[in-house]
Amino acid sequence: MLSGLIYALLAGLVARSVFRAPRPPFALALAAGVAGTVVGAPIAHRISGEHEFHAFQPESFIAGIIGAFVVLSIVRLVARRVSSSDDRLFS
Repeated sequence: MLSGLIYALLAGLVARSVFRAPRPPFALALAAGVAGTVVGAPIAHRISGEHEFHAFQPESFIAGIIGAFVVLSIVRLVARRVSSSDDRLFS
């Protein structure tokens, strides 16, 4: 359980590193990594067609990174529309 959480957090950090400045906050990137892995890993498992689900497969990690990137992109778009130029979520 703890190792799966660490795996998801790493996916969030990798996704955060893709963004240029301003980068998402550290805590938001970690939460996006967890969300991206929870959603992306089962999808990757379904696409790969394997009979047993293992969270520690490369395709699960890649799906977690992609999922975290999507979550962070959506948050960035929403933050730009909602906030003024002085009160940004990404700084």
